Amino acid sequence: MHSHQVLVSAIVQNASMTGLRPTADVPMLPGVLADFLTLMIGISNKRRLPTHAKKAQKLATPLESNLLEGTVRVESSETGYPTFAYRPKNWQNDLPLMRASSMVSELAPVVLYLRHIIRPGDIFIIEEPESHLHPAMQATFARELARLVNEGIRIVITTHSEWFLEQIGNLVRLYDLPPTKRGGLQVKDYALNPDDVGAWLFKESKPPKGSVVEEIALDPETGLYPTGYDLVSEALYNEGAIIYNRIQGNK
Repeated sequence: MHSHQVLVSAIVQNASMTGLRPTADVPMLPGVLADFLTLMIGISNKRRLPTHAKKAQKLATPLESNLLEGTVRVESSETGYPTFAYRPKNWQNDLPLMRASSMVSELAPVVLYLRHIIRPGDIFIIEEPESHLHPAMQATFARELARLVNEGIRIVITTHSEWFLEQIGNLVRLYDLPPTKRGGLQVKDYALNPDDVGAWLFKESKPPKGSVVEEIALDPETGLYPTGYDLVSEALYNEGAIIYNRIQGNK
């Protein structure tokens, strides 16, 4: 989101000098990034959404309200090239997206995809949705993704966040709780059908085998997916306890 305008500007300047000077070598973009930039260039507020996408479009608003506390805005220039901005809640003016926080710039593409591109039945792939998010915001984002799933959008994520997985686990367990018993719970409207959720753990294997992928099931007692992250927490706790005891022994 920070670099797309610079990239396009460089390409246009280079193209305008074709035949007048040697063309500079332009580094090739990864296919996924090129597709993303192409979609961003085509987005504008004036773009009409198909009727079947309007339901997904509405899901962008809760994400803006609950996480960004502001709105992601798209403005068309005289050339038709869109510019992206962020307007915090209760502000009268826009803030250039490149001057917004990392959280805002990370989530802005999600908002734009929901508002302009995604529709029920699509597969939405997000790499490490926890990036640049406070743990509380990670849990909030997990709930918003659950909302998308319940609206018929298929989500594929990769994550290293225990908080993210724990929130997903809670929403899966919530499904077994009757709606009449969910009063007072912040997550009462986000229950996930266990049949709609799957988790796979990538485990390092001995060379030259690479990694082994295995499906993991939610532990009904702990409500957690067994990722092994808890072992890291336990090791750090034990390490801290040993350091503390040795400090006390030196006094």
